[in-house]
Amino acid sequence: MPDVFGLSQAQFETLLLVFVRVSTMLFVFPVFSAPQIPVQVRIGLGALISFVLFRALPLTAPLPDMGALVAAVVSQVVVGLIVGFVAYLVFMGIQFAGEILDIQIGFAVANVISPQTQQQVTVLGELELTLATLVFLISNSHLMLLQGIGGSFHLLPLPFINLDPSVAGNVVVFLEQSFLIVFQIAAPAAVALFIVNVALGLMARVAPQMNVFVVGFPLQIGVGLLMLAISVPVLATVAPQLFSDSARHMDTVMRGMAVH
Repeated sequence: MPDVFGLSQAQFETLLLVFVRVSTMLFVFPVFSAPQIPVQVRIGLGALISFVLFRALPLTAPLPDMGALVAAVVSQVVVGLIVGFVAYLVFMGIQFAGEILDIQIGFAVANVISPQTQQQVTVLGELELTLATLVFLISNSHLMLLQGIGGSFHLLPLPFINLDPSVAGNVVVFLEQSFLIVFQIAAPAAVALFIVNVALGLMARVAPQMNVFVVGFPLQIGVGLLMLAISVPVLATVAPQLFSDSARHMDTVMRGMAVH
């Protein structure tokens, strides 16, 4: 391969693979993947980070042919997608917890368009996701993700990866823990609303002439919003630890993909 932009074959292939991995991660990572951030900005940020990392990383040996280069590029795309998905699982869990509360309270009948995902979501689900994003930025967890991009090249050197079955197992384990996050966040309000529903059911049996729906709907909303107000400070305390755990799981997943 002739020199490209004054770079040797090894330099060009190293820079290309670094850019592919970094750009893919930025297109999947929470906050960085938001539609409000223009594609040009994400590409420019990816190019800037890639150039800085390229100057600090050892060069890969020149790949023998175009087929090997394509396989290496695909490997870096897979790395970016898997690691980005693991990073986003925490946000998915927190949003799902809000959607559970919407169903319990009765807000699930009114959906809104999320500016982050451009999809229809419930009101409290979007609120929980927005609060988690604010905590993510305030706690400087986005900087931890950027550090993770650089660290990924030490845990998972270029150019190829090893898709060991343990990688899928690690992702599934973290997916299970994300569902545990859902229940931990939604449990207090869900239990309180369940008790309210049981009490309303007993009242309907004791006083059949009372319209339980007229009384129960505002009561459910009031109790649900009260429990939500109580749980918001808890989310601000727990979320940074969840983001830290996500970073550790990202390390575990990348170690599983390293070629030994």
